[in-house]
Amino acid sequence: MNVSRHSSERARFSVSLLLVAAVVVAGAYITWARLPAEHRRRPWAEDANVFLFDAVRHGPWNVVVEGYAGYQHLIPRLVIAAIYPFFDIVRYPMLVFAICSVLTGLAAAAVLWLARDLVPWLPARLTLATITVLLPLSAQETVGNLADLHVYAMWLAPWLLLYRPRKWSTSAGWAVVTFLVVMTEVQAVFFLWIIAFRLRRAEVRAFPIFAAYLSGAAWQIVTALLVSRPPGEGPLSIGSTTLGWMINTVIPIVQADPDAVRAIIRTSGVLLAWLILIPIVVAAGVVFWKGATAQRVLTAALLLGSAATYTGSVWANSSNAFRYAEVGLEHIDALAVNIRYGVPSGMFLIAVIPVAAAVLVDRARDAPASEHRTSTRVHLTAAIAAICCSALIVLLWHGSLHVFSLRTTVPEWPTAARAAIDECQSVSPPTTVTLPVAPWRSVTLSCHELLAVHR
Repeated sequence: MNVSRHSSERARFSVSLLLVAAVVVAGAYITWARLPAEHRRRPWAEDANVFLFDAVRHGPWNVVVEGYAGYQHLIPRLVIAAIYPFFDIVRYPMLVFAICSVLTGLAAAAVLWLARDLVPWLPARLTLATITVLLPLSAQETVGNLADLHVYAMWLAPWLLLYRPRKWSTSAGWAVVTFLVVMTEVQAVFFLWIIAFRLRRAEVRAFPIFAAYLSGAAWQIVTALLVSRPPGEGPLSIGSTTLGWMINTVIPIVQADPDAVRAIIRTSGVLLAWLILIPIVVAAGVVFWKGATAQRVLTAALLLGSAATYTGSVWANSSNAFRYAEVGLEHIDALAVNIRYGVPSGMFLIAVIPVAAAVLVDRARDAPASEHRTSTRVHLTAAIAAICCSALIVLLWHGSLHVFSLRTTVPEWPTAARAAIDECQSVSPPTTVTLPVAPWRSVTLSCHELLAVHR
């Protein structure tokens, strides 16, 4: 009997691992394929301006815990340090895009695994994995670069804190992941309150994860206090913050083209945002009504996280472009639309729908036998939940058909890098060379530095 049970458990575990591997591969492929090939030949922002530049100038391992813009970026700097001895600068943006595609696939698989207790219904967890790789707005700036990899770290934070490891070895492994995640996204500090709901003896195996989270959070706070960042342009009003959240988080769930969003707002204001919020509010109500305590905590974390990540980002980087209430939506052309701050915020927001779907299916299965749960009730509930999850995936897929990316604002990196290498190897080399970096940036290296990473 025990042998049979253990064999069955091993079989289920093997199937789970195969599913996780499939999600990694599918997530990596989707991320890689979301942008046209020419977009993958341009580095993005800090990938060149900060991470590559600091590695070349100071040595990759010397800057692994170097703070920038007020916080730590551990995973991006570790990636650069790991690949630095092997990559050729000509192929740098393509290599970074490929690595980030794999890391995004891993993030999708991590959510699939971490959510298995709180979202036990597999179709709902696959929907969560799909959200990770297919949110329409992420194509604009977030996918395929190390500079915005912190978005996926933020997305993983609440799932890590609510995960229930079965073994100490599993807990230790996820603790390492947790430290890397929190040391990559300063706003993950927001979710520390979740730990208060987990400090029970029954949750003791999760304590290493909590310790790693607290350690990373403390390091981020110290960095924020010691490393300065450019100041914003004054505080934002609650009205502007709320309108901005609707414009940059809610509407981009279905439409990620800034010009199209501006046209919608000129025609009907934020009516579309209100319509999108209706099923999300209903889903949240389902969880708070029918869900277990841990599922309610999760849903509260997702909703509060959506508000907090957007608010924290725009308040820290405030400008007149975010003053929607004061300027007025009739002047939407002068205001920011579909900014990257809506990516983690949007992920948290729409994740409430698959969580609610899982709750409905679980409650139908747990209903008393007198309600004939083994027949019509369970099947009907599962069908409704599947339709909701499928509709969300279709919505994300449709919104991603016409991606908008800012990468083509500068020339391609390989051509510029080869030209710079030729200059540096000429009879009369220049003192420095400048390479183009999206969006509207550049990085300047000496010929010695450039040739040091040309292999």
